[in-house]
Amino acid sequence: MAKKKSARPVEKPPSPPFAWRKLLWPAMALLVILFYGTPLFDDQASIQWDMADVHYSAQKYFEQSLRSAGPPLWTPFEFSGMPFLADPQTAAWYPLHWPFFLIGITPRAMEWELALHAFLALAGMFLFARKFIPGDGAALLAGVSYAFGGFFAGHSSHLGIFETAAIFPWLLWAAASAVETGTLRDILLTGTIAGLMILAGHFQTALYAFFALAILLAFLRGPLARRAIVLASSAAVGLLASAIQLLPSLELTAQSGRAGMSYHAATNAALNPGALATLVIPNFYGALAGNYHGPADITQFYFYGGLLLVPLAIAAAFRSRAMLVPAALIFIPLWYALGPKTGLYDVLTLLPGFGSVRAPVHIWFVVALGLALAAGAGAAFLGERFRKTWILPALLVFSLGDLWYHNMSANPLAYARSSWDELYGNAFESYQSHLATIRQRPFYRIWAPYPSNAFGPLDSALESRTEVAYGYNPLELARYGEYLGDAEQNPKLLDGLAVTNKIDVAKGAIVDNPRALARVSVPPAVVFAPDADSARKLLPTLDPARSAVAEAAPRHLSPAGAQVEIANYQDDFYRIRYSAPADCLLRIAVPYFPGWRAAIDGRPTEVVPVDYALSGVFAPAGAHELTFRYRSRWLRTGAVLSAATMVACLGVILLSDLRRLRR
Repeated sequence: MAKKKSARPVEKPPSPPFAWRKLLWPAMALLVILFYGTPLFDDQASIQWDMADVHYSAQKYFEQSLRSAGPPLWTPFEFSGMPFLADPQTAAWYPLHWPFFLIGITPRAMEWELALHAFLALAGMFLFARKFIPGDGAALLAGVSYAFGGFFAGHSSHLGIFETAAIFPWLLWAAASAVETGTLRDILLTGTIAGLMILAGHFQTALYAFFALAILLAFLRGPLARRAIVLASSAAVGLLASAIQLLPSLELTAQSGRAGMSYHAATNAALNPGALATLVIPNFYGALAGNYHGPADITQFYFYGGLLLVPLAIAAAFRSRAMLVPAALIFIPLWYALGPKTGLYDVLTLLPGFGSVRAPVHIWFVVALGLALAAGAGAAFLGERFRKTWILPALLVFSLGDLWYHNMSANPLAYARSSWDELYGNAFESYQSHLATIRQRPFYRIWAPYPSNAFGPLDSALESRTEVAYGYNPLELARYGEYLGDAEQNPKLLDGLAVTNKIDVAKGAIVDNPRALARVSVPPAVVFAPDADSARKLLPTLDPARSAVAEAAPRHLSPAGAQVEIANYQDDFYRIRYSAPADCLLRIAVPYFPGWRAAIDGRPTEVVPVDYALSGVFAPAGAHELTFRYRSRWLRTGAVLSAATMVACLGVILLSDLRRLRR
């Protein structure tokens, strides 16, 4: 009887020598530094756009506050005041920002933040690709294709998007590991990484990452129950770990202009199918040549992945066993990115968070990861098929050179080709010199019709700690934004806002506003409105010098003879002394927001909306002291949840690692 032949085992490529493995991680770090060499070390390169206008100013202000009074819960240096730490774009609680806060925030430090996360994108993609692709060379090619691809080049000015997308491969790697092992350690590690993604400050990108995680787990091999546990636990742990940021952010979002916006109204950037040409033709819309003629936002429609990306991804089709997950990560998010009226987008709007998505095209980083994974699989196939040792190094070197040139060296999206001083610094210093006299006055407030780079970064008032009535932030309080909108037709509303100075754009000058009311005033008359809509209707004709609108039940007031003095003022605190012969209303020119608390002689009293967007307190007759203080209603609860979750997760992870080392 013939002896039956046993099945031939699948041949695996030989593992790299130990020395190479030891050098792999430093080599990736060096590769990132070389790739980002110009923005990191060249004085004629700088951050630009939102990186300067939003992220730099916010981080600089936070760092300055840490060194003086502590974390700023409320800032009066934007929109006459808003809850600073509730803004997720600040990403104040993201752990990887804290070394930079301690070292000091500079424009160059912001470039190092990008480089650090480019390394994380490269390393995370390498680890994730290793689970599907044989050989370190092909996995490294996948990492290079993702980390140095067009999505990161295009979003180099969007720090939160960049950082969240950089951590994304680590989430998928940890989830795949958790499905393989089923250990509590790997499950909690997945949730911890999910929490870091949310803390990075761009919840929409984190939401897309969770969606992609669900896609991965749906197509990944493994017990169904285990995959469901990994998905549910990662979402739960991620939300709890980020509660310190998430809970205050939800409150701010509910009070901002984004609240109540329908998803069709919120969507302003679905994927334009023509933009797919930039995947293989980087200058298709003229982005590199400086004559851009594509869809509205140049940063959202640049996808170049290198000349080899698509051919290698197609070659991966010959390794069909490795293509299921990459194909799912490519085509399902691509379908969603096309936006409303394509089916998937409309269905997902029924899920929490997806109903207020601003730009579905931002999900491209998931497509980019799927393409990079497929390209790595294609490179592995070519290496196996032709068995030439030079193939993978040649593909890697060519891809690196191609991506460096088109996505960094010649790409105006990656960084500005001018120094920081030329772009922003000189204008900032000039503006501050003009403000020197104004800032010496107590309770000044400056209004401009719109923020301008003529003063430096658009949010430079944060850095200079200048009290302004304008700002550059999508989470502007809804009531306040509508108040300023009505002030365009009724300039007297600026008087009620205690605007002491106005920027005359036509004359290029700062002019006094002699009609400005005091920061805390007693209106001669009060009109009572039953609700916010009724109060809003009165704004177009309101003269704050003559009357105020209070959203409260009617009561008898007699403001004649009342006197008010602000005895102490800090950014989020007022101590007000007043005397009044009868009950009256104290109008405080601070935007109304939950968390402001008032007490008269130590006894709490209600804060009510006045003039639709401002704050007010009904004051009893006599001589009294009013304290008006902001304290976030959700920060402490969020901090407890985040700390407890992080300590528990890290404790389990470290304990598991120690047990593994002892074996």
